[in-house]
Amino acid sequence: MKVYKTNHFWDWIDSRTLWAILILTGFIVFGCSKDEGPEVEPERGDIISVNYIASYAASSLETFIIALDIEFEGTLSHSVDAYKFEYYTENADGVIELASGAVIFPQNESNLPLISLQHGTETKRDMVASAGPIKTPEGLVGLIGGALGFVVCMPDYLGLGSSFSIHPYQHAQSTANACVDLLRAVKSYCNEEAIILNDDLYISGYSEGGYATLALHKDIEMHHANEFQITASAPLAGSYDLKGTVDSVLNEMSYPEPLFVGFLLTAYDDVYDWNRLDDMFMAPYASQMTTLFNGNYTASEISNVLPATIDLLVKEDFISGYLNGSDMEIVNAIEENTLLDWGPVAPIRFYHSNGDEIVPYENMITAAQNLRANGATKIETVTIEGEAHTDAAFVAIPMVMVWFDSLRVARSMMY
Repeated sequence: MKVYKTNHFWDWIDSRTLWAILILTGFIVFGCSKDEGPEVEPERGDIISVNYIASYAASSLETFIIALDIEFEGTLSHSVDAYKFEYYTENADGVIELASGAVIFPQNESNLPLISLQHGTETKRDMVASAGPIKTPEGLVGLIGGALGFVVCMPDYLGLGSSFSIHPYQHAQSTANACVDLLRAVKSYCNEEAIILNDDLYISGYSEGGYATLALHKDIEMHHANEFQITASAPLAGSYDLKGTVDSVLNEMSYPEPLFVGFLLTAYDDVYDWNRLDDMFMAPYASQMTTLFNGNYTASEISNVLPATIDLLVKEDFISGYLNGSDMEIVNAIEENTLLDWGPVAPIRFYHSNGDEIVPYENMITAAQNLRANGATKIETVTIEGEAHTDAAFVAIPMVMVWFDSLRVARSMMY
């Protein structure tokens, strides 16, 4: 694995400018020297740049927790350093692309476990941890994880951070790729910088991050078990049964968040090259969807443009074709990205609120039942009572961090 080191000169260069410089440099080198060998093609997990963001004292992170009124029982023992990583990953078409993420390192520590922390639904490109961990909920959780003694990887996913493609929302393979390749980049960096990691890997995330966590878990165990062994996995409030979730939402036209439906269909139209926005969405929204989800707008800004109900956004003929199974192009894509057809080996503890109005609680129950039926023996479920989707995150995430930390302490005796 190659590490492309840069200095802080690159902080102000966006990804398009970076690609232009790389391409121009490639032509100059090729034109000036016939003796050099062929260009080395970038590989998944290769590092483009590592840039320092900031350092945070453990005491200041404790102050954040108190100010946010978060119930958290862990002890924050380590000050941390935050970095932005840019690296290569593979998109849905198998093409190598630039991606980014934030990584948190405990200061002056070794024998460190890894956490991969997947963020929830985000539509604005710079509202991710790599733009500043304090700006996002996952960024703050990542800093807490670092202060507990983990190296925390927080992938931005494609389409966010330094990536300028359309975010492949809820697309399992490209999401898993971005997560796996940041882990690869971090392991390579730690090897270069003599930062000693142990073999433990913990993974978690909320909402879209919950879906991404289970997609990552599946991808690691099916395709990368020789590189990573998952110690524990905690998917939170994710739509793992994507087919069941879409069925439920399209059957219930009073669903309170048309944004999620618009985001999913726009992303899939791009991933699968359908060119069907006019078939799926009502006017005038069909012509607006690619712009709305281009990474420049917040979720609230998009919601202010979209109608309040799905029946005013999505065409009735499209919904009927999906629900009666005649539109197999759409049905097949949704089924392909449903995460119930495998049997996990590593322990999974699902968390979900039975008061969730955005992602149906049934996702946790259905996922646990299906994975057990497929042979998984280490599945637990934790029900959070009565909390709405956003509020439940402030209950579930601290519980997960306490669980991971208890495992870290117990397993540290083994190393």
